[in-house]
Amino acid sequence: MDRGRLLILADDLTGALDSGVQLAHRGQRVVILTAPDVPFPDSSVYDVLVIDTETRHIGAEEAGKLVFSLVRQAKASGIRCFYKKTDSGLRGKVGAELQAVLLASGAERLHFIPAYPATDRKTIGGIQYVNGKPLAESIFSKDPIDPIHVSGVDEVIHLSADVPVKLCGAATVKQDNDACEFSGIIVHDASTMEDLAAIAERLEKADELYVTGGCAGFLEVYPMEASRDTKEALPALKERLFVLSGSVNDVTRKQLLYGEGHGAYRCHVPMAKILTGTWSDDEKKECLAKVQREAEGHDLVIVDTLGDEKLPEMEHPEVVTRNIADHMGRLSSFIKDGARDFTFMIIGGDTLQGFIRDQGITALKPVAEVAPGVVLASYKKDGIKQYFITKSGAFGDEGLLETVLTWLRKEFMKTVCSHR
Repeated sequence: MDRGRLLILADDLTGALDSGVQLAHRGQRVVILTAPDVPFPDSSVYDVLVIDTETRHIGAEEAGKLVFSLVRQAKASGIRCFYKKTDSGLRGKVGAELQAVLLASGAERLHFIPAYPATDRKTIGGIQYVNGKPLAESIFSKDPIDPIHVSGVDEVIHLSADVPVKLCGAATVKQDNDACEFSGIIVHDASTMEDLAAIAERLEKADELYVTGGCAGFLEVYPMEASRDTKEALPALKERLFVLSGSVNDVTRKQLLYGEGHGAYRCHVPMAKILTGTWSDDEKKECLAKVQREAEGHDLVIVDTLGDEKLPEMEHPEVVTRNIADHMGRLSSFIKDGARDFTFMIIGGDTLQGFIRDQGITALKPVAEVAPGVVLASYKKDGIKQYFITKSGAFGDEGLLETVLTWLRKEFMKTVCSHR
């Protein structure tokens, strides 16, 4: 069934990328807008439009109003299908944004499928599990900016919205007729890709795919018309990797430690200066020059925010994240311009958004999924196509950077062989 174009709304940029790439590698034409105020492109150039709403760290009412407005704007442009992409750790104003999509779309119900089995996020009995632990006991309970202290998906939704919620177990997903008569948000259990595929099949048969939500996982099986063979060819990438990380997530911390322990060069940025806004551009350039001198001969170079400095209590996390994003984004631009012998990777949605703002980039295209949640993307700057790799701070095992480096080396060798 052809439902036409699809709008995906994500609350941060890494989420926008890891959702869009699921459809791009199936041949759909995907355009990602890097801010909610970027004008919609002409409908003839995309099948899937993804918008980074940048609502992760703002209030529930403001987030809901912005999402509501974007859905209404999309409806006016002829889009009929909507997907509210949420964080796999259910951070942000999940309930407010799901409710806004539901109300603005005019639909009776929204089917919410928050599982992402490829990254060990599962929904069982209405409880969200992360790496085998209930959400409130997982790494997300210790997130310094958006800690989560409940595990039930319905509880998370009700933190920011007063909306009816129905839990739909995996065992009943095929025969629960009430799920397609309920008014509100329906939360579906899923532990495997087979569960997600079964949900997608059932919702398609019931013509219930117009208003849905979840992580990037469900988009791997989201039914869309056959591929148009518009997948972008992989570029010639450098086989060395320069990683800039602004994430404070424990998952990223372990990945950086693992990389350092296996021979990577690593340097920390001065967080005290970043948080007080006193790290000048000249000092950033000096930092990069030092890294380039000391990292000569290393294939993996890491610059990050996880030094030994004790950070102050975050009374206003939105101010903290903005400071980190602005300074790390500026440093990102210097690295992109100066470290041309490397493929560039950014970890953390706020740092990525800082880079995007500093470069004045309004649109991205997902090119390839290097690993679950790790995306190679392209953009145009001064008419020249450029590339970078990115991921959310919460994704991947401890050896992820080695996985990315191995992938780069394979792609580099393919390029070398193709030019012989």
